[in-house]
Amino acid sequence: MLNDIYSRDPEATNYNSTQLEVNDELSDLILKIENTLFTRKTEVLGDPNFGANLDDLIFSLVLNESAVENSIMTQISNYCVAGDGRFKVNATVQFFSTPERDGAFIDIFINDQRVIGAIF
Repeated sequence: MLNDIYSRDPEATNYNSTQLEVNDELSDLILKIENTLFTRKTEVLGDPNFGANLDDLIFSLVLNESAVENSIMTQISNYCVAGDGRFKVNATVQFFSTPERDGAFIDIFINDQRVIGAIF
């Protein structure tokens, strides 16, 4: 049986202040992906490669959507997904430009269902 510490950010949409641990594999995977996506490289002591580094990737001006997707999927496969193959994870990145700002939509799908969406 899986038990892990509940580590969702209190500012997150689905934060539950009464939950102390995660005990199902899908919720654990989602939390691991969130932690990986929103961590910058070198922020984790002992593993300088952990973290998707999204701000730097998206606003570097030299990478296309596919390169950012590949970088995200590399982080997820290295740090989040167990090798049993029960969960199919996919990331999509779509850049946008408006008169006010440029940015990107990032969606993470698990078994073809969107579980994480972010705007940068």
